[in-house]
Amino acid sequence: MKNILLLICIVFTAFGTYAQNGPKERIKAFKIAYITEKLDLTSKEAQQFWPIYNAHEKTVESLKKQGRSIVKSLKNANNGPDGLSDAQAGDFLNQYLDIEDQKSKARKKLIIDLKKTMSNKKVLRLIKAESDFNKRLLERVKQWRNKRGNN
Repeated sequence: MKNILLLICIVFTAFGTYAQNGPKERIKAFKIAYITEKLDLTSKEAQQFWPIYNAHEKTVESLKKQGRSIVKSLKNANNGPDGLSDAQAGDFLNQYLDIEDQKSKARKKLIIDLKKTMSNKKVLRLIKAESDFNKRLLERVKQWRNKRGNN
């Protein structure tokens, strides 16, 4: 019963966010509802899970922002990669690798932290749920683009 109430609250929050905010917020709300449904979290697990997961998402978003900044500065360089010296290209690559390493460490930390609060099976369900959600999101984006292209 508690799980049903929790899911109902999350769904209403998701739809409230959908009505009030832009696409990023709507996607995030649907992702929360999707993960909650797939993991079938107890209220105690949810109280422990969401702060850990949200902190991870914030870290990863920050790292993605840094990566986009690197790509943007590379595009703004003279003629992109071809306008760089080999040493400058090496600096860009080192920055890129550092960010990728930090993302990997953040993911590892997430899994280790979650294993302390929930079963291994639920952690695996999370990995699958995230993958399935991302596939669905990409399919929807493709459908949306096809509809816009045909109009």
